Amino acid sequence: MVKRVLVGQKYNIYNGATPNNNFQIMKYTKNIFLVIIALTLVVTACKEDKSKNVSKSSTDKKVKAQKSVKIPTFNGDSAYYYVKKQVEYGPRVTGTDAHKKAQQWFVDKFKSYGVDVDVQKFKAKFANGKTENAANIIAHFNPGKNKKVIIAAHYDSRYKAEKDPNPEMRDKPIDGADDGASGVGVIFELARILSKNPIDLSVDLILFDAEDNGESSAGDKSWCLGSQYWSKEAAGSGYKADLGILLDLVGAKGAVFTKEAISKRFAGPVQDVIWNLASNMGYSDLFANIERGNVDDDHLYVNQIARIPMVDIISIPDPVNGFGAHHHTHKDNIDIIDKNTLRRVGQVVIAFMYKYSVDQL
Repeated sequence: MVKRVLVGQKYNIYNGATPNNNFQIMKYTKNIFLVIIALTLVVTACKEDKSKNVSKSSTDKKVKAQKSVKIPTFNGDSAYYYVKKQVEYGPRVTGTDAHKKAQQWFVDKFKSYGVDVDVQKFKAKFANGKTENAANIIAHFNPGKNKKVIIAAHYDSRYKAEKDPNPEMRDKPIDGADDGASGVGVIFELARILSKNPIDLSVDLILFDAEDNGESSAGDKSWCLGSQYWSKEAAGSGYKADLGILLDLVGAKGAVFTKEAISKRFAGPVQDVIWNLASNMGYSDLFANIERGNVDDDHLYVNQIARIPMVDIISIPDPVNGFGAHHHTHKDNIDIIDKNTLRRVGQVVIAFMYKYSVDQL
């Protein structure tokens, strides 16, 4: 994942004009007004997300009770299996054999859930001068519903460990268990849940490629090539979605998800709903009500180019150094992954989706 973050400060990294406030960007989505309305409602989730029905008002018998919805249980063990499966292929650097094998497994696994899968092929030109065959993978659940959300992650891993304490290991590719595989692991558990639990919501699960092989010296646009390509195609085709959630660095021990600044700028209302929901579920230690600086991640291009408000759920536990000590080192392996972190992140996302589907946020 990119990884330039200015912790504790905010700065403008955009070439064009940015919206004056969070609500202006919402006009670009078909049904995003539902999200804004959601901010006026009281989040009634109990711990472990047990919903309460709203009783009829004694002064207005015409007020209808909110729809009840059963929130499926997110399985952390299952998500961990999906993370481990990716790591077993080896570093999934774009264009390598491990990367191609993982791609095929992703497509086959999505199809096993009975959904349509698009493989969006493109050429990824990296900052080091190499051009590789890359592909975004998109699974479509319930196409045609009135509401649509995107859940996304990147699946490639970094080609070098430039932060590793051992200089001899810095030129070797990393496993990317947290930085890449964790978000994908959560997505495949979401896919399994969606296949077994009907929801009145269209969901596109997107795996972005070629996210993590940029260079700081080459500028921001050397990163996130898959999301840049997808966003341009989406904007050109008139693709619409109400909102999106990006999952990055969501599986490590000691993770803390703070409110990242680009998400706040473009999708602040959605970000607040997610963090409030997590707090009401008893997860305020994980979803901390703390603001951090900009992270140049895949959500930037979805927000800026595709004009779809997307929130980045990303661990930024350190107010000085930003990402965890394992970031872009060889410690980013399966040993850093915590099943309980995966479970709680996934439970918040699945609760958000099912509640949003019945206007219960």
